[in-house]
Amino acid sequence: MGLDIAVFKGTSTMELEFPGYRFQREPMTGECEVIHPEGVNLTLDVVRACHFRVGNIAQVGYLRERIADTIGEGSALERLVLYSGSHCGDVIEEPSFGELERELKIIVSSPDPDVRDFGIELAELIRVARREKNPIVF
Repeated sequence: MGLDIAVFKGTSTMELEFPGYRFQREPMTGECEVIHPEGVNLTLDVVRACHFRVGNIAQVGYLRERIADTIGEGSALERLVLYSGSHCGDVIEEPSFGELERELKIIVSSPDPDVRDFGIELAELIRVARREKNPIVF
């Protein structure tokens, strides 16, 4: 068990990559499904714009503790991302990106390479989510 985070490609990106196909966007996650031609199923790697494995349950707990030591308990990173080592089906939408980015600016300069790498990866997911106009998905 562990925690994975992704951003799905937006409809316009998918239509550029697959001319002649039509897509339907799942409203909560932004994942695109082929509606024409019928019967086409694209792999997860094809429909994801960006993916990041945070780590196993122990790694998520470690990150939560280190980040709490740096920016305090109850942070957006803790509430929205690191509150569980195996949550799934959750999304983070654009209105929360700013709060996360403010905290990420603090942790990307951490002397701990795990914390720093987590901050860099999550910042990239936010950038891609804005570009694709989709939420971050667990």
